[in-house]
Amino acid sequence: MAEFMAFQPPPGDSIIDYDRTKAYTEQPSSVPSTFCDAMSVRETVFVHEQHVPLENELDDDDPRCWHWVVYASVGNRASSPAASRSPAARGRQSSTASRVPVGTIRLVPPPHPPHAQPGTHHQIDNSEGTERVALDKDAENTGPTSTHNPHNEPYIKLGRLAVLKEYRKLRLGKLLVDTVLEWAAQHPEDVLPAVSAMDVEAAKVEGNEKEVTMRWKGLVLVHAQVQVERTWWHYGFVKDDGMGEWDEEGIMHVGMWRRLEIAGRR
Repeated sequence: MAEFMAFQPPPGDSIIDYDRTKAYTEQPSSVPSTFCDAMSVRETVFVHEQHVPLENELDDDDPRCWHWVVYASVGNRASSPAASRSPAARGRQSSTASRVPVGTIRLVPPPHPPHAQPGTHHQIDNSEGTERVALDKDAENTGPTSTHNPHNEPYIKLGRLAVLKEYRKLRLGKLLVDTVLEWAAQHPEDVLPAVSAMDVEAAKVEGNEKEVTMRWKGLVLVHAQVQVERTWWHYGFVKDDGMGEWDEEGIMHVGMWRRLEIAGRR
């Protein structure tokens, strides 16, 4: 089996007509095919496997996120039913093989809503600052220790990390995470663009110049499902005990952080 990655920049208004009460197969043709492929994986994993309500799957962060989709090139008879239903995937079929979406992830740039409080219950939407993951569980319980204060600077969030069940032993979760982190480290100005001189002057008047002029320094957050905490640790993320645990759609989550080295910065 071969695989390749597709990249979807923030889709913005191109998904304004996406109906969150309908499946990805029922969306208008104006929705980018790569985004539909991402939603095909998310629906299979989060809606059908984990029983998250369909209307909560797409949220208000999706238009401003960067999205990645990993595809598998497999024989037509071996294609997974969920993957083969993707309109974009059907358009890439040949007589002997199909290129089907099997994994996805997104990067959410600043700003973010407040973190969920320990012991609380939330629906899955961006107003609660929530994320989900579903990937392989074969990582060892070893990893780095936290040495930074994560709450006083801008950060990005990784989320909606999902791999179809049939492909979870192929380390595609790690491939997706590594790809996103490498891209982010190379594109800090895309993650958090510099503000204009006019905005800086306005911030001075309002007394929040420091907040407006802060740069993204490589801090990354995930809201990890408790059952895959060790996997994220394997990816270099450190659990924030101060964030506690909270319930998202009946699934317990914890906060975990990682610091990247930003290209061209000291």
